[in-house]
Amino acid sequence: MGISEDQLKELRQIFDSVSRPVILFDDDPDGLASFLLIYKHIREGKGIPVKNAPKLGLETAQKINDYAPDVVFIVDVPIVEQELINKIKTTVVWVDHHPVIKRHGVKYYNPRISEPDDNRPTSYWIYKALRENIWIAMVGMVGDWFFPEQEVMDEFFKEYPDLLSRDVKEPEIALHNSKLGELIRIISFNLKGKASDVIKSIKVFTRIKDPYEILEQKTSGGRFIYKKYKKLIESYNELIRQVKIKPEDKLILFVYKNPDYSFSAEISNELIYKHPDKIILVAWEYNGEYKCSLRSNKLKLPVIINKALEGLNGYGGGHDHAAGACIKINDFPIFVENIKKLIN
Repeated sequence: MGISEDQLKELRQIFDSVSRPVILFDDDPDGLASFLLIYKHIREGKGIPVKNAPKLGLETAQKINDYAPDVVFIVDVPIVEQELINKIKTTVVWVDHHPVIKRHGVKYYNPRISEPDDNRPTSYWIYKALRENIWIAMVGMVGDWFFPEQEVMDEFFKEYPDLLSRDVKEPEIALHNSKLGELIRIISFNLKGKASDVIKSIKVFTRIKDPYEILEQKTSGGRFIYKKYKKLIESYNELIRQVKIKPEDKLILFVYKNPDYSFSAEISNELIYKHPDKIILVAWEYNGEYKCSLRSNKLKLPVIINKALEGLNGYGGGHDHAAGACIKINDFPIFVENIKKLIN
């Protein structure tokens, strides 16, 4: 069942009654799409991306309260500290699809409350509540490795038949073999880099009316978004060229440094698309830690990650076949060895 029809109606009523929200969201396509769906419905508010962290803590409270919002929406953020909720001076609405966390003083919508294995993306549920801007919703859903039910797919095909072939049945194929996939990558790349640069891109996204503004660079906003993508694609392609693959290895391990940008999710997505029989582990060294992106078409990754992290300084989780982890540098070699043992 996930989030019920009554809950979706309740969410819609909240969206309809708000005039000055703060919207905090994860800095990936699902998070951004969730933010944009809400923002474009309300046509007002402040968006705050949550960068390089899986949780929201007290440091965000002042920024929220200074804006004096009537409601605070938190979307696609796995962990919200109780101390932050306590400090916010207005109603908090949290929409998520990661493992359930108990918190007080928050309206919490999560499909896993009723169905523990239901991790349909946050953008899916917000779209179901609003039924607006299907192209934005599909950016979030497919960017999060998910195809919705046929009814929703048909709505998308009706409006944007050239962005995705009806013959494509898997999201990983859509990500690498369609105009929709290209759009998702362009959007994803605009969420990278300094916070100030990301905020500029997000502000432009709020003014984009259709996907062709970006794909065909039809407007100044579309050209701005595409220009950043073109700048970063060269760095991305250089990293892809550095990946070494041994046919006999079950695990493709790629570790890299980049002072400004993480491409781990995009690299791991491309590697699993090209090598569907492998397990992928891409690790970016950042601030004394390795931030990892893992992919597998067969194994349930959160179970493996949690076992591999036992006794180590790190955390992780995500979808069955697309997950992440963060491990201190000193513990990373042990983590990798644990992963190798578990997959063998």
